[in-house]
Amino acid sequence: MEQNQNSSLFSLNLDAQNSYSLRSMASWSKVLGWVGMILGILFILSGILVQQAMSQYGGYRSYRSGGFSASTIGNYGLAGYVVLGLIFIVTSIFAINAGGKINAALRSNDQAALSSGFANVRNYFAFWAVLIIIMLLFVLLALLGSMG
Repeated sequence: MEQNQNSSLFSLNLDAQNSYSLRSMASWSKVLGWVGMILGILFILSGILVQQAMSQYGGYRSYRSGGFSASTIGNYGLAGYVVLGLIFIVTSIFAINAGGKINAALRSNDQAALSSGFANVRNYFAFWAVLIIIMLLFVLLALLGSMG
């Protein structure tokens, strides 16, 4: 009985409704990818602007900063913005590729392209899942640190 379930799993067919839903998902994936790409670029540009603004005050010491100059803090800010920008850009590439490959696969009825598109969707969600788990751990560590 289990073998029958496995064979039916790999012989799934796309009907008109599923094909429409998959096409729509691919289109929204590309929209999400391009918006994320723009957001990543804006993060990097914002980091550069913040770093330049902070370097103008490079000779002054900020209060309670442990003696770091404003330009040093600006450099740390730039690094943070660049990391966030790169995260958005990398995940956007996964989303754009997924949308393009799924659309191409549906047009040409190409199983390999559809599989590649689904792999990009998997990579997109896996990347964000790992990042969210890491952020959750940082929040938990911050809460534990504030209690102690």
